[in-house]
Amino acid sequence: MMTVELFVPDDTLTAERKRALAERILRELTTEPGAPDSVLAKARELTHVLVRSPEVWATGGPELDAAPRYLVRLTVPGSWSNNNIGDHVIPLITRAIAETESDPDRLTRAPHCVIQIVGLREHHIGTFGRKLGATEITKLMTQDYRESGDHAQPPDGYTIDPVCGMTVKRSTARFTLTLDGTDYAFCASVCRKVFVEERAIPG
Repeated sequence: MMTVELFVPDDTLTAERKRALAERILRELTTEPGAPDSVLAKARELTHVLVRSPEVWATGGPELDAAPRYLVRLTVPGSWSNNNIGDHVIPLITRAIAETESDPDRLTRAPHCVIQIVGLREHHIGTFGRKLGATEITKLMTQDYRESGDHAQPPDGYTIDPVCGMTVKRSTARFTLTLDGTDYAFCASVCRKVFVEERAIPG
């Protein structure tokens, strides 16, 4: 459940180009080879990308006409922002924007794309007219997958997160659990928490 606000002071950015840029960022943020299509589809439904051209923009460096700047504000649940999300999304968003430029390497040479990750406090995000916590958001995003019973076979050395369907490498899994003699691995702590809650496992 993410909101991406992209500000760019570029008068040549037509509505069509803004839409293409927004859709590119949305696609990049919700594409993961190890995730089921149903989870990614729900992630796309819960992710919003807004592209805006402010009336006024003041900053130093080269003229904005010659070197447009980008300011990106990514708002996510707080627990996501504390999970090294920046390692993944900052390069991803920068690359998605850079690919629309005539000089795709500019944004890695100059500090002309600033990305801010804002983590919302628990229960400060909601839908259906009610507030949601991180586990409720995870349940919402993975509900179709969990109810489908469509669980792929993992390659050797890997397992499937039983909550979200992500492929997880056994040897490096940080979040694990053994239940009734079966070992489980999870892609994130929130998936493990959902698994524990739904099975009423103590502690």
